[in-house]
Amino acid sequence: MDNIFSWGIIGTGGIAKAFTEDIKRIKNHRVSAVLSRSIKTANAFSSELQYCNGFDDMDLFLNDSNIDAVYVATPNTFHCQQTIKSLNAGIPVLCEKPFSMNRKEAELMVKTSEDNRVALLEGMWMRYLPHINIILKVISEGTIGDIESVSACHGQNLRNSTNPRLWTKELGGGALLDLGIYVVSFVHMVLGMPKDIVAKSVFIDQGVDAKTSMIFKYDNGVIATLNCSMYDSQPNRAIISGSNGYIEVEPTFYAPTSLKVCTNDGEIISYPNKYIGHGLREQALELERCIINNLIESERMPHNESISVMESMDKIRFLIGLKF
Repeated sequence: MDNIFSWGIIGTGGIAKAFTEDIKRIKNHRVSAVLSRSIKTANAFSSELQYCNGFDDMDLFLNDSNIDAVYVATPNTFHCQQTIKSLNAGIPVLCEKPFSMNRKEAELMVKTSEDNRVALLEGMWMRYLPHINIILKVISEGTIGDIESVSACHGQNLRNSTNPRLWTKELGGGALLDLGIYVVSFVHMVLGMPKDIVAKSVFIDQGVDAKTSMIFKYDNGVIATLNCSMYDSQPNRAIISGSNGYIEVEPTFYAPTSLKVCTNDGEIISYPNKYIGHGLREQALELERCIINNLIESERMPHNESISVMESMDKIRFLIGLKF
């Protein structure tokens, strides 16, 4: 039992359940505590797991649960305060995407991590998946030449969903923060911070965006076209085009998937998806690796990257007039 890595989860929604199921595939990881606003909900969640206790008080959750790390899986507006409180208690944090509501919050979270020398990792699970390693390797080897353009879309028809976090302004709802964060993070990974951003949205009566389209422009002439929508299902693929060919990341680009590299001379190299499971466990393993190696951040998703992504998100929100 001494080698068990124990997780405390804040939140009991769909992503918390998916995370719990996926880390069951890691022999030495388990969920040992869960925090909810309702003890009834916390106990219902924990009752399905061995050696797991439910809490409705965050101080008790942090002090009495003997956890090795916290997974923040609550609505967007709670990420900052729950992360900071966990870090101040000396407990490493894996915080779900979007990392925060804005750059200012992200900087506060990072500063708390640095001040306490406690690991903090953004839960942008896409960044830790095997096919992402392949993409970065293909780019670095120059197989497709110099990148000229990137396109990515993330659309789901969620019109009939009653999940309040999607539609409620007070919870940081809307397509941009829930779905658009994936395409923005993807292009940051490939191209970095853009020189200029153009963005347009369609809003709903609740005051959040139902769909948003973005163009990122870079100093070297590269353009990225990005889309997100909660009103329509989209292919959810991504394409990175270069002077010598392109990488096509097949649906769904942010989840374990296959891809192919097509060169200008007609060569096609396929990389099939052999991954088993959801894919959320890779970020859990990355945080464990950081802790073992006394790192407070990961080179795969460093703190300054989380901050820069939120800076781009802030710029987009300003352009479309989305205020929280």
